[in-house]
Amino acid sequence: MVRIEPVTEGTLAAAIDLLTRFFQEEGFATTPQRIARNLAILLNDGAGWAALAWEGEAPVGVVTVTTMIYVEWGRYGEIGDLYVLPTQRRRGIARRLVAAATGWCRDQGCSTLSVTITPEGETRHHLTAFYERMNFRPTGRSIMSSPLIT
Repeated sequence: MVRIEPVTEGTLAAAIDLLTRFFQEEGFATTPQRIARNLAILLNDGAGWAALAWEGEAPVGVVTVTTMIYVEWGRYGEIGDLYVLPTQRRRGIARRLVAAATGWCRDQGCSTLSVTITPEGETRHHLTAFYERMNFRPTGRSIMSSPLIT
């Protein structure tokens, strides 16, 4: 039986390990040290949350969520990371992690929950269809970013 639990100080290392694996598998250059630092910031600032999926005593998935305040929407949530071990996929674990993130965002007063899908994520994992099954819809907006730190 899989259970979903918020990341705590005692399970932080497991979350970092899964996120590091996720970033490596997807080809992101983020170092494990930066993942650890940013996850600690996310968990300590009150505007973010993370949870692990557990199969017995083994962590098998992770989700991270942040919130922001927008004039247009009020409090707005965004799934930043979602990862399930390859051997555990197609068992509904990702869906349960998204449901837990949705619940947390509702509890925070978020009016909307979004997710950014990269072209690589779409090609490799067909993420648009996955999220559409959970009532996510395209907004027609494009995300553009300007790096502020290197």
